Amino acid sequence: MRPYSDSPSPNLDLLRSTAVLFVLGFHLFLFLQLQRFMPGPFSLHSIGHWGVLIFFLHTSLVLMFSLARQEERFPGQSIFASFLVRRCFRIFPLSIFVVLVVYWLTLPVGHLHDGLFVPVHLFWRGLLSNMLLTQNITHTESIIAPLWSLSYEMQMYLVLPALYLFARTVRSVLPLAAVWVAAVFFATHSYRLERLGLPDVFIYVPCFLAGIVAYKLSISPRVSLPFLVWPCSLTAVTGFYLLRPDLWRGWIGCLLLGVLAPHCQEMSSPALRKACQTIARYSYGIYLTHFICIWLVFQQLGRFPWFVKWLMFLGSVTLIPYVLYHLLEAPMVRLGNRLAAEYRITRLGLRGTVHSSDRDLSEWL
Repeated sequence: MRPYSDSPSPNLDLLRSTAVLFVLGFHLFLFLQLQRFMPGPFSLHSIGHWGVLIFFLHTSLVLMFSLARQEERFPGQSIFASFLVRRCFRIFPLSIFVVLVVYWLTLPVGHLHDGLFVPVHLFWRGLLSNMLLTQNITHTESIIAPLWSLSYEMQMYLVLPALYLFARTVRSVLPLAAVWVAAVFFATHSYRLERLGLPDVFIYVPCFLAGIVAYKLSISPRVSLPFLVWPCSLTAVTGFYLLRPDLWRGWIGCLLLGVLAPHCQEMSSPALRKACQTIARYSYGIYLTHFICIWLVFQQLGRFPWFVKWLMFLGSVTLIPYVLYHLLEAPMVRLGNRLAAEYRITRLGLRGTVHSSDRDLSEWL
């Protein structure tokens, strides 16, 4: 994996693509009730949750790179406000759009039980909580199942800039390792907060911290391992988690991937690079809409032959994220980047146009 730059990392594209395909595959697996046909030592029922944990690792790592680029272009300036503006314009537009579509059309995509989709009925407070991504704080159900993880991401964004500055300040990765151990301790005892009615905000912090460990290792002296080590390690760590899925294995699995990622050479296959880059680019839309696609095609259009439904599913799960990316995600990201850049320029007291790099879209994010 290359150090931070303006270019996406193919290896991180592979990681993100794998994560979204794990989540998508899991929900298909759950809807089609294939678990009874999958004997063996691995719990494929947990592969979707593992995909989300990979997302947490990936997100924190690439945001460390983003903060490093931001600090380079505007040295000495506060990075928190512009970072948060960019993240809000990246996350909220599509999530709010999906929440409102599900709410207004009363789509039954809240949960998936015994191969059938069931709705979540929300009053206005619950709807507002879903729009603000505070479900874990307000103890509100997500109106569409995949939305649950975004509340943890948004809350982690509040501390990522401080963690980035800490990672840049310390001389070695050991202090970050100590923070990871402390985070594991708090996450292990996070159930005590739930008993008190407080939000559970610590349980996935070790997964995010694994990305910060990876960032620190990426700007430190590294060994150079062949690219093949990266997909093999991803496969092995996935097997390690699925063998007996629990929180500890999730935290350790993310840390193992975080430690390995900086040391692996980038993939060289142009075809594989392009495929992973494309999936990664549209992964957010795939993540938020695939549940609707499965419900629409396989449950609502039950009269069609299976091969026709599979064609319709593949078409919808690619076309809908593509359209949403170009009509909603990309314009909002550009707007957020521009507002953040103009804020920084105003703070510096400069005149002129926004730097071109602040208008670019990151394929990682």
